[in-house]
Amino acid sequence: MDQPIDIERLSGGELFSGMAPETVSAVVGRAELREWAEGETIFRAGEPYRSALFIIYDGEAELQRPDGRTGRYGAGAVLGLSNYLDEAPYRSTARALSACKVLIVPDAALHQLEAEHPALSNALNHLIAERIRSRSVAGQAISGALARPVRAAMKSPLATCDPDVSLRQAYATMLERRIGSLGVRDRSGELLGILTCAGISRALALEGASAKDAVRGAACDEPHTIAPHAPLWQADEMLQRYGVKYLIVMEGERPLGVISQSDILRALISHQPNLLERAGRAGDLAALRVLHDSIHEVAREARETNRLASRAVRIVSDAHLAIQRRCVELTLEELRAQGHGEAPRPYAVLIMGSGGRREMLLSPDQDNGIILADRPPPLSQCEEQWFERFAKRLNASLDRVGYILCPGDIMARNPMFRKTLAEWRRQITYMAEHPNQKAARWSNIVFDFDTLYGDESLTHDLREHVLDVLGRRQLLLEFMVEDDAEGRPPLGLFNRLVTGDAGERKGKIDIKRNGLRIIADAARVYTLSAGIASTNTVERLQNLVRQGVLSGGLADSVLAAYEELLDLLLGHQVDQAARGEAPDKLISPDRLSDQDETALRAAMRAVKRLQDQLQGQFGRSAF
Repeated sequence: MDQPIDIERLSGGELFSGMAPETVSAVVGRAELREWAEGETIFRAGEPYRSALFIIYDGEAELQRPDGRTGRYGAGAVLGLSNYLDEAPYRSTARALSACKVLIVPDAALHQLEAEHPALSNALNHLIAERIRSRSVAGQAISGALARPVRAAMKSPLATCDPDVSLRQAYATMLERRIGSLGVRDRSGELLGILTCAGISRALALEGASAKDAVRGAACDEPHTIAPHAPLWQADEMLQRYGVKYLIVMEGERPLGVISQSDILRALISHQPNLLERAGRAGDLAALRVLHDSIHEVAREARETNRLASRAVRIVSDAHLAIQRRCVELTLEELRAQGHGEAPRPYAVLIMGSGGRREMLLSPDQDNGIILADRPPPLSQCEEQWFERFAKRLNASLDRVGYILCPGDIMARNPMFRKTLAEWRRQITYMAEHPNQKAARWSNIVFDFDTLYGDESLTHDLREHVLDVLGRRQLLLEFMVEDDAEGRPPLGLFNRLVTGDAGERKGKIDIKRNGLRIIADAARVYTLSAGIASTNTVERLQNLVRQGVLSGGLADSVLAAYEELLDLLLGHQVDQAARGEAPDKLISPDRLSDQDETALRAAMRAVKRLQDQLQGQFGRSAF
């Protein structure tokens, strides 16, 4: 490139913010600098993709989207990202609002740069996440608890300290008051920053500060602020976007209080439905059936009052689990009433699959099993008969309540899923040593297990065994990835959405099989490989970033895709239930708005990037 480029001009943009200068220089070195006069079109909707990414260097450009929305972009902004990902014709029109200089980075060069500079790939993934969220249905205004003003949930007044207070004094104050933050204010009352326990730890452990140092120069972070009339969903979004624990609530120049994620959760809990309490009081299976059949009302309210679909689904899952636990209790009461007595030894009823992940939607079937304690003497015939009777009664009772029998018979009544801890361990060890497709399919369901009822220590011991065995023998994980590969994101030529072509699937996309399940399967394989015990998909992805297994950018894009797909599916099922239809997992893209369809395509592209990486790391020779 003949014309010298000022790297600093780009460093504040959405792609290069916080990136090492050498990485920015590497991108610039592979780019061509072009100029457009005011009013000229950079690219037009419908034109073929030009096999390049556009990065504004100087001036401003406007992007006109298919739904009529427009956006203004300045130095460092990226244009044509979705086209870089899918090579499809442009869906938007970009034109220069002023004399505009643009860096054009060819596809081939950018792919190579992504491979050579992980920070660049990470930044692109973060951008993908932002684009998904900005276009998502989940990004629209909501009602309920999260629509309430921040003032209603904040802690007030704001606890503060003088900027010349020592770190030791400030920490002692926080301990004494049992608070996690202090506002730092000067004598005029101006807010200078915020002090947190994490900030003090960072200053002492990493930055060479002394406990005698003043907070002003050692651990005072720039505060993120929000207005008291702003809705709680906006505070929730800011906490996640900035990765902070606290926001200072400001009215003009005056700090009023502080709000944290815990404050928001308390506001949500106070508005949750009382189904859990009603389930605990249910006197028979008929009462539980009534609660099961009202789950769609819980789902509707949860979706309206939670900005993240994963939180809404957690509430729905907790309702299902409360109903199922009460069903276990009623089954045990029935056995006692009929003279069969108490369980002859400790046990744990396991729930597997989406239940074990706490990701159940409106109509889950049964996936369960039982672990029996290992204790002398060996399991007697009488004990076997007691647990067989219990398991058969339980599966039948759950079916009567509304949880249909598992088509694959992954249920406690099946002796394959009702055995002692030692037998479970032997089976898992054997599968890890002799993996095949059947074992992989079994593992992709069963390994997402959790305690529904009973002795939690048995579940813990089995999970520890799974992590230990798979940590030493990972071939089974490769078969699990191969099983996952049977599902693909529904993307065809130019990554256009591909729908089914026959029967009930004609013109529709299976959002779970071709999107959500791929994310859940990938998160499972990565966490099992890394020895991470969590089962919930969101928690798994977050833990994988903390452990350094996944980059923050990739996980961010996948989490954004997961929330978008989950919101689409949950909304679809809630609408079906309101019409009296049986919930399914099939979405018709033709019925989506342009904005929602664009978000769906972006989410599926993020899923594809995850699946490609997973298969590159764990795929067998077939991949």
